[in-house]
Amino acid sequence: MEGSFPQGILKSELLNRLAINLDTAEAFGPITEIWVNGRSHQVRGLGYSGGGLLQRQSRRFLWSQVRSIGRDGVVVKAGTGTEASDEPLQDCLPLGEIELWSDHGDRIGQLTDYRFDPATGNILEYLFIPEATSDLAPGLYALAPMSVISTGRRRMMAEDAALSTASLVQAGVPPRQPTAAASPFDRIPLDRVPDPRRSWDAAVKGTQTVRDQVHEQFQEGRQKLGAEAHDRRQKLQAEAQDKLGGLLGNVKKRTRGLRNQLREAVTDVTAGLPSGPNLRDDDVPTIDVNAMELWPEDDRPDYPAPHQPPYPPNPSGR
Repeated sequence: MEGSFPQGILKSELLNRLAINLDTAEAFGPITEIWVNGRSHQVRGLGYSGGGLLQRQSRRFLWSQVRSIGRDGVVVKAGTGTEASDEPLQDCLPLGEIELWSDHGDRIGQLTDYRFDPATGNILEYLFIPEATSDLAPGLYALAPMSVISTGRRRMMAEDAALSTASLVQAGVPPRQPTAAASPFDRIPLDRVPDPRRSWDAAVKGTQTVRDQVHEQFQEGRQKLGAEAHDRRQKLQAEAQDKLGGLLGNVKKRTRGLRNQLREAVTDVTAGLPSGPNLRDDDVPTIDVNAMELWPEDDRPDYPAPHQPPYPPNPSGR
């Protein structure tokens, strides 16, 4: 790896330094995590966070992209693109303050820091503080990587013989080393924190799944509201038809009543009038008229009309 690096550096010394892009001179943000392969005991990458509740602007870089480490920052060859592949970091952990156990089942202390070679990324020694109940005197101790048996997210297990003979680096209770800025996830139990080895693609897929679920719920809600509105509209139409039918029924009843009253009034008026055979009076002479009769003209008054009887004689002789 080309660049300028110190002979050895502590993880706590690298945290919170500013990560700067070599190609654009733009600052990414302070370094908040360093990724370690627990089997090879080698630093494989680092990451930063741009802030925010969910740390959405976080990004990781491979250790091979680090060009130099200065007093104030870390220069990274990241290019002009914004995409970064963290697939090589799938088997790594952001190794922090975890419990240190022996292979005999004893909790020896707590791992607080480690020293590594920035040129190669190889971890030179792990630093831990023993428990108050441990046989080791208070202080800061160093543990060789070859003595480590396994490393997990919450614990590191090492050989009991190596732990009992660990070299003392600093006597007494050492001051607490600076750590990365706390995030809301620090208050979540580790068992509930998502696996940091999960790739960014998996996180994107999870976000898409949540988005699809929200979209489906929205569509179901809209369909439900549409069905309720349709039922409500049909109910209102049925009520309107019922009211209109009742109104028309009342009008018909009132009209029928008026017709009955009018019929009764006419019946009362015509009750005393003759009808049928009663209309004929035998005392009143009637004249039968034939449609084919010819009446006499005005200039012939002396001739009787056809089919008329002669004028009766005048008894007075007139």
